[in-house]
Amino acid sequence: MENDDKRVEDIKKEIKHLKEDIDKIQSDCEHPEHKVLFDNESRTVIKRCSVCDKKTGFPTNDELKENGYL
Repeated sequence: MENDDKRVEDIKKEIKHLKEDIDKIQSDCEHPEHKVLFDNESRTVIKRCSVCDKKTGFPTNDELKENGYL
């Protein structure tokens, strides 16, 4: 049981470090390309960077039409 507690704690630390790595990559990214997709969590259509996968905003009506959402 004690080994499981340590393992869980180690996994949580690793996840934290990985999230920090993702944040660093996304903050350094210039977001040169975007994809338009439906976000199930927010139940809206959003724009995401194709390189770093960061949510970068919401598509224009023209972008919605181009991607088949309107």
